[in-house]
Amino acid sequence: MFPIPPLDNRLSKAQVMALAGNLHHDECGIKEMFTQMKQADNPQVANNAAWVLSYLFKEDKEIYLFPRYGELVDMATSTKLHIRRGLVLSILADLPINELNGKLLNYCLMHLADHKESNSSRSMMIKLAARMCKPYPELCQELMLCLDMIPQDISPSIAAAKRNALKMIQA
Repeated sequence: MFPIPPLDNRLSKAQVMALAGNLHHDECGIKEMFTQMKQADNPQVANNAAWVLSYLFKEDKEIYLFPRYGELVDMATSTKLHIRRGLVLSILADLPINELNGKLLNYCLMHLADHKESNSSRSMMIKLAARMCKPYPELCQELMLCLDMIPQDISPSIAAAKRNALKMIQA
């Protein structure tokens, strides 16, 4: 097991990527990082832990974080989230969607056009909503209506997510 360094200081992207790489196939380390993300009283520690988890290998996310899918959905949809929502949503976006999660889909559809959400969160909500709606034509229609509510003068990240979502659900 790789010892996890203190996460209470600002980390660089290189440090985060190195930490994530060191956690490859480290169940205990990933569990500890998840615990720090979820229960940290210090927002800096929670943010850093979420950032590291978002950079895990996809295989590690599927093995070690997929069993915590419900907890991640609860965090992402919480009104009292103490970390960046986009980080939790990006972790969810890398996990397989075996069944439709109504709570997450409703949250994404309701907030993807909300200017109070960050651009990264909104982009991830669009991506997740498209992945969840794709198998269901009636939900694809609902998603298209929600995407139409997004104004034309949007950030490039949201515009790209919207374009990609439309391609995905119309294919």
